[in-house]
Amino acid sequence: MNANVATVAPPPALLRRAGPLDTMLALVRRELWEHPALWRAPLVVEALLAVALLLGRMNLDLPDGVLTHEQRVAILTIGQWVAAQPVFIVTGVVVGFYLLDCLFAERKDRSILFWKSMPLSDGFTVASKFVVAAVVVPLGVFVIATLADLVFMAIFAVRAPGTLGWSTYEWLRTEVVLLLEVVLSVLWYAPIAAALLLFSAWIRRAPILWATLVPLVAPILERVALGTHYIADFERYRMSGIWHKLIAGPNQFGDLHHLFPVGIVLDKFDLAGVFTDVDLWLGVLAAGAMLYAAARVRRYRDDS
Repeated sequence: MNANVATVAPPPALLRRAGPLDTMLALVRRELWEHPALWRAPLVVEALLAVALLLGRMNLDLPDGVLTHEQRVAILTIGQWVAAQPVFIVTGVVVGFYLLDCLFAERKDRSILFWKSMPLSDGFTVASKFVVAAVVVPLGVFVIATLADLVFMAIFAVRAPGTLGWSTYEWLRTEVVLLLEVVLSVLWYAPIAAALLLFSAWIRRAPILWATLVPLVAPILERVALGTHYIADFERYRMSGIWHKLIAGPNQFGDLHHLFPVGIVLDKFDLAGVFTDVDLWLGVLAAGAMLYAAARVRRYRDDS
């Protein structure tokens, strides 16, 4: 953030009159304005994918003979799911860097002194950054991915005619799978996001370096000193444990001769088991505790 933020910030009197929702919306707009990579990166990824699909070489290993309508619908949904994954992954990386930088950067450039002169609590400010990372950006990227998938399918249908078949029902089922992926990712990785915010508020120098070294070095030190691997097991579990619980049975889209649409996995999802899982909600509680700690640290630290 630079010094000209002060020229666009709402006056204190206006913030005093605004309700909590209006204040949160103003802070969210501030974050998206100060960190344009949050919305530019997904658009760049989708644009690159569109160019690659439009100009790149296609080598499709498909079943011999004429494809049935069911096979073509399955190819549509599989492509729909696959095309959304790169933008989700890139957005996750961008959001991680944003969380590590947002509270650290305002101390580094002393803009925190300006924002603390406004009638905004530290808790509200920290919450707005978490809302951007955990709600606004994931849902926004889901919408971008949905619209981009339609464009990709149109390009693919022109470049490989007779390969795709349309089914509104199966398309919507695949969108439900993608939306569940987004929602569960937000809930499961909430403590990681909150921990990155706490690092951003707490670490005085190079928070990205510390956030990288701690999870890498801690398991090694435990192994050398104690001969155990609890930290490594916990880190692996926190990275992928929810996905193993979600699927009840093998997750198969079939082979080249017996393709199934992505929506078939909805019949195998153990949604009741996942959304009542104690580890999921303990993680959410831990995220709340770390957000509170980040707000308290921000209150008393400005590095000036």
